[in-house]
Amino acid sequence: MKKRNALISLAALAVFALFMLSQQGCEKDNNTNPPGNPVFSVKLIDAPSAYDAVNVEIVGMEANIGTGWITLEMDNSGVYNLLSFTNGNSLALINDVVMTPCTISELRLILGTNNTVVVDGVSHELTTPSGQTSGYKVKMDSQQLIAGGVYYLVLDFNTQKSVHVTGNGKYMLKPVVSGCMETSIGSIAGTISPIEGAYYVEATNATDTSGTYINQTNGQFLIPAVMPGIYQVKFVQNAGHLEKIVPGVVVIVGQTTQMGTIPIE
Repeated sequence: MKKRNALISLAALAVFALFMLSQQGCEKDNNTNPPGNPVFSVKLIDAPSAYDAVNVEIVGMEANIGTGWITLEMDNSGVYNLLSFTNGNSLALINDVVMTPCTISELRLILGTNNTVVVDGVSHELTTPSGQTSGYKVKMDSQQLIAGGVYYLVLDFNTQKSVHVTGNGKYMLKPVVSGCMETSIGSIAGTISPIEGAYYVEATNATDTSGTYINQTNGQFLIPAVMPGIYQVKFVQNAGHLEKIVPGVVVIVGQTTQMGTIPIE
C-alpha cells in the first residue's frame, strides 16, 4: 500500500511539474511580440498662428481599443513650442510601437500645466480647463490596426483655434487637435513671387480648410495634412499687394501638389 501511495505521489508531482512548465511557456509567449503584429507611430505638426510661441507640455497619450483605454509609450514627452512644427517640420511622439491587432476608436492627448504663450515678446501663462488630467480628445476616425501593417498617425495641433483670450486679458488653452493617417492625406507646396507679396496661404473646399504662413525669407510654403479633394487656394496679401485666388487645386492621397511659382500682383 505504501509503495502504491508513493507511486501516486510521484505521478502527481510529475503532473504538477509539467503544469508549471507549461504555464511558464505561456507566460513567455505572452511577453514576446509575435511576428507580423502592427507597428504604430505618431507625429505632431501644427497649423501656424500669429503668436510668437505657443509652449505646451506634452505628458502622454492614451488610446481606446474597444476593450478599454491603454497608455501608449511616448518617445518625446516634454515642453515644446508648437510653432516649431510647421512647414514640413514635425515632432515624433511615438516611434514604431508594436501593438496587438485592434481598432483605435478614440485617442486623447494628455498635457501638463507648464504651458505658456508669447505675444509681442511677452510670455503669458496658458491656463487649461479642469479636464486636462484626463486628456484632450483627438478628432479622428476609427483606425483598424491589422497584423503586418505599418501605421503613421499625424496629429495636427491647431494653435490658432486652441488659444483663447479671456475677458480679463488672460490666455486659456482649449486644444483643437485632429488626427489622420499619413496614407490618407496629401499636401500643397509652392513659392510666391515677389517674396513680400503675401504672408498667409489657405486651401478651402466645402468640407475642409487648411493653411500656413508663407516663409517671408524665401517665399516658400507647405500646407501639410490636407485631405484629398479639389481646393480653392487663397493667398492673403501684404500691404501694397492684391489678394490672389487659385481655383481647382487637386490634392491626391500620399502626394504633394506642387503649385510652382505663384505671381502676386
